[in-house]
Amino acid sequence: MPKPLKKRGVRIPWVTDSRGDRYDRSEIDRQPAPRYVAPLKCGGCGTRVSARHGNAEDPDSRTSHYFRIDPHSAACRYDLDQRGKQLVDQAPGTVVRKAGQWRLICPPLHHGGTGGQKPVPGCPALPGRGGGSGPRVTSKQAGAAIASARRIVRILDDFDQDPDVAAEFAAVAPNGRRDIPWSEFCRGRADADQLAQALLDRTAAPIPHAVWGPVHSADAAGRNNDSYVVMYQATNPVHIEGKPVRLRVAVRSAQADWIGANTRSGQVLGYGYWQLFPTDPAKARRQGWIELQLWVKQPWQATRWDTDGTTIPLPEPRTARKPEPERRTFPPPATAPPASAPISEVKATPPPQDGSVAEPEPDAQPQPHGDAPQPPVPPAEPPPAAPAHPAVVAPPLPPFPPRVPDAGERRTRFARWLDGARR
Repeated sequence: MPKPLKKRGVRIPWVTDSRGDRYDRSEIDRQPAPRYVAPLKCGGCGTRVSARHGNAEDPDSRTSHYFRIDPHSAACRYDLDQRGKQLVDQAPGTVVRKAGQWRLICPPLHHGGTGGQKPVPGCPALPGRGGGSGPRVTSKQAGAAIASARRIVRILDDFDQDPDVAAEFAAVAPNGRRDIPWSEFCRGRADADQLAQALLDRTAAPIPHAVWGPVHSADAAGRNNDSYVVMYQATNPVHIEGKPVRLRVAVRSAQADWIGANTRSGQVLGYGYWQLFPTDPAKARRQGWIELQLWVKQPWQATRWDTDGTTIPLPEPRTARKPEPERRTFPPPATAPPASAPISEVKATPPPQDGSVAEPEPDAQPQPHGDAPQPPVPPAEPPPAAPAHPAVVAPPLPPFPPRVPDAGERRTRFARWLDGARR
């Protein structure tokens, strides 16, 4: 009967010796002999531990590690069983214990990127916000799941990202896949290049990923300072056509407080569908860098921790000034030319009675002498205000033609003149 495989125990990453010096797991295999002096104590709580050299034939001891002899204290950060139980109790429903693993239930998220919502190839449609009786994930529930992801990252960070400890965790994707290894679902600064390389090679799994790391830069971005970014440089580059290209990881958002853009300290974790920029690998190869970026469109997609409390001022967004509407100017209202006096009102001069030249009649109003007192001139009335809209001015009517005397009137005048001539 084959010997059953032993269950791998949890490795203690740090110990202290009898002199108080700290050592990690690499000290076990130091040649010719380790430098620590027994007895050894757990670096987290001080309980007694021992060292074990690696054995390729022993499933429980393939790598050298420290293991505990006595139980850990209640608050020891290297007590994985206790911390796993706290993880389940702090956010019920977001982490479950199944098949010997702690599994994170990932919240659903539309595959929108920066250009709108797109369906994920090969995955069933996500539940919408409309009617129906299907379960819905609220922002509070989604935020609790991302907080649980942050706690798992901090646990693994305490264990120096030990692969054996990482194997105790897994993720359940929104598309129903339940056995995603944590090392595939969540990437850090040391292995973010693997996700970027998979996106370049088009071999990345069509699921949302979590990427975290130490913040090196945070500021406003965009031509008008209307977006914000926190980023860091990945440890390893990606390779495009055999050439290494520097990789930076950026979490971007239109809301500064969603990603903590006002501080350049601590850690950041973003959850969603990550993309590469520029999208053209040839351009990225020419410029020598490429960005693994996530646009945060929900406030729960990003989380920050270990910040030191220092903040930086962010510039105000510049808004483009709208051009003023054109004002239509109307021409001044046209004024009618002064109408000439009708011909019928002009006095006709009768023909001379005695053949002498007729003298012109004096003006009806004689011009006053220069020394004569001038009559008071009444003040001129102001011209009427121009109407708001130009009035339509009709052309002046032509004057009436002068009245022509009839034949009887002409005969009477001629008779009177003939009588005077005979006399």
